[in-house]
Amino acid sequence: MKKYEVADMPPPLPADLVTALSGVELATIGHLLHRGFVDHGIAAMTPQPKTVVGTAVTVSLPACDGVMLHYALDHLRAGDFLVIDRLGDERYACVGGGVAERIAMSGAVGVAVDGPCTDVDELADVDLGIWARGASSLTTRVTDLGGALNVPVAIGNVPVLPGDVVMGDNTGVIVLPRADAWDICRAAVAREAASAAQQNLPVGERRISRARTIVEAAMNGSAA
Repeated sequence: MKKYEVADMPPPLPADLVTALSGVELATIGHLLHRGFVDHGIAAMTPQPKTVVGTAVTVSLPACDGVMLHYALDHLRAGDFLVIDRLGDERYACVGGGVAERIAMSGAVGVAVDGPCTDVDELADVDLGIWARGASSLTTRVTDLGGALNVPVAIGNVPVLPGDVVMGDNTGVIVLPRADAWDICRAAVAREAASAAQQNLPVGERRISRARTIVEAAMNGSAA
């Protein structure tokens, strides 16, 4: 196994897809899918006014070493969403104020790390979506243990491929396969539109809920 592995940067997501998904709440997708939702322990460290959407750039980072992360910072582009697999480590914070500032300066839109961050007060001043497993004062450093850039990783029990669609808001993070993203987006937009239309109707004109239909059918001894 190579000590360091570096693959090509993935192609950026289409701008129209990013724009469309930026208007979708993750909770709406939560009504449509079961997979792709990152463990809720990886939470927003800074309030997000809207959904953040970007191209997955993956980093595999072992234990206390930050070498590959700092290498990745030199390659980030506008629209990227950095995804950091900490390989099971939950002690060392690899993202703090300085790293977050460098990510933001690249034009990247977000970072999600399966581990803690640090410098929480400083993160609030950076124009960047940041998701992590809480905070720690123990930080990574340059120790030359190895790592990888743009290889398949996992965060929060969800596999992530370079180039996947990553979305984050105040409820968490979701990862979508690029090939499925447009279909999911259209379904989510349609659901939100239908929900808004129902809310604008008088109560007596709103459709009967599926739950009511199921329960009443069961009570009447017929199939819903």
